[in-house]
Amino acid sequence: MFKSGSKFLFGLAAIGFVAAIAYAVATSDQGPIDSVLGPLTLGYKGGVGDHVGYSILVSLSFLSLFLGIFLSSLRDADPEAEAQLVGLETVPEAPAPTTANYWPVIGAFSAAALVIGLAVGPVMFVIGAIGLTITIVEWAARAWADRATGDPAVNDAIRNRFMYPVEIPGLAVLGIAGIVLAVSRILLALPKIGSYLVFGIVPAIFLAVGYLVIAKPKLSQNAIAAMLLVGGIAILGGGVAAAIAGEREHGGDHEEEHSGEEGLAPLPGPAELVITVGN
Repeated sequence: MFKSGSKFLFGLAAIGFVAAIAYAVATSDQGPIDSVLGPLTLGYKGGVGDHVGYSILVSLSFLSLFLGIFLSSLRDADPEAEAQLVGLETVPEAPAPTTANYWPVIGAFSAAALVIGLAVGPVMFVIGAIGLTITIVEWAARAWADRATGDPAVNDAIRNRFMYPVEIPGLAVLGIAGIVLAVSRILLALPKIGSYLVFGIVPAIFLAVGYLVIAKPKLSQNAIAAMLLVGGIAILGGGVAAAIAGEREHGGDHEEEHSGEEGLAPLPGPAELVITVGN
């Protein structure tokens, strides 16, 4: 039996897919058969019109379908379904979550990157879309695990056992890629001396923050969240500003090279190297 959350997600998936088909047909310049067959087969047979809008709506549909299946398999964490599963008359009331949740911060940055990507370029848009997708899945899993049982320690163990094998390597790869991309844009936009300073200061800051977290195991989670927030704003803002400003001019280096070569005598041509024998 489907609960309210699963029904909403299944309905959203159906609406997204129908909207994707309608949008593809409206933006297609092919015949009527290809215009309808293309969206139904995800572009395998026929065209889909505007690829960006169609891809967004199809992604919304598939993501909603996945979340609907995921929540329906968990019975939307319904207490009655849990009590029936474990063979109890009632399930103990789950306390309010006591641990910090960083996914709203990540979701806010992802939404900002998504909006900025519409003006800056497709790379930032893709990063924002990936971040929002991960945030939705992770936040849903966190909300489900926080109310799985009445023991917060057991809830954390359930969530970690379920999500750690996926999120640790995935987030590490995405985080490193995002930082490298943003810092590389900053280095290319700054002058030479500024890029040297950033190249030396940024790794030092990361090293200092990592040492602080390790050396102070009882450091407040709010302080860690604040450091991540400030660092994320600095890197994201710097990357966006650098992408808008563009790369620095490299003409000065070439001019210096050419000016240094002006004092050299020209090499002799092939005709001047001919040695005549005789007289």
